[in-house]
Order: sequence, then C-alpha cells, then structure tokens
Amino acid sequence: MTRFLLAGAAAFGLMTGAAMAQSSSHSSTTEQTTTVMPPVSAPSTATQSTSIGRGATPDGDQTATAAASSGDSSGATTRTTITNTSYPLNGEIRSTKTTTTVANGVATETVTTTTTWPASDMREPSVEVATRTYVVGAK
Repeated sequence: MTRFLLAGAAAFGLMTGAAMAQSSSHSSTTEQTTTVMPPVSAPSTATQSTSIGRGATPDGDQTATAAASSGDSSGATTRTTITNTSYPLNGEIRSTKTTTTVANGVATETVTTTTTWPASDMREPSVEVATRTYVVGAK
C-alpha cells in the first residue's frame, strides 16, 4: 500500500512539474557569488554570477539560455552563454555556446554552434566554430 502511495505521489509531482513548465512562457533566475581567496602573495578576489532564462514562441519553438561570468582581481573576465533552441516542426535542435575571455584589454570570443536532427532524419550533426580576437573598446 505504501509503495502505491509513493508511486502516486511521484507521478503527481512529475505531472505538476510538467504542467508548470508548460504554463510558463518566460522565467529567469540569477545567482551571484563572491569568493575572497586567501592571500598567496597579494589578495585576490574572484567573482562569479549565473543566470538562466526560458521562453517559447507561438509556433512552438522553445529556447533555454544559461549564462555564467567570472572575473578576478587582475581584471581578467570570462563570460559563457549557452542557448539551446528546439524547432518542433522539423525536429532540429540547435545549441550555441559563446565564450568571451578578456585579459589585458584583449578579448577572445569563441562561438560553437551544434545542430542535430531526429535519428529518423539520417543526418549527421553539424558543428561550426568561429573565433575572433579584438581590442576592448576599439571599433
């Protein structure tokens, strides 16, 4: 009897979570953490923050984005954003990861885009990588 009650409670929880996920068109959370490292030769501070957002369009396309950034006392920063988009009409799923690292006034940005299709489509996943380097503040 207890086993059936636990199974029913688990099923109810899953259904409630699925219903809540379907009813929400946009949501986001943000978290920021500051860590002070023990001094080695000079004090240093590392800062990290993350953020998550989700959305849907009227035609059923769904997007989820997660971003994280970090920096240290030397001024070096890194920001990474990952966006996953699913297109239900053709079954395509596209994942884009953008990482930008800035050190000494020079930024290096790497964008990796991976596209996959359903197994029944018989297509290999495609991966594209683009990297660029630029001086921060330059036009």
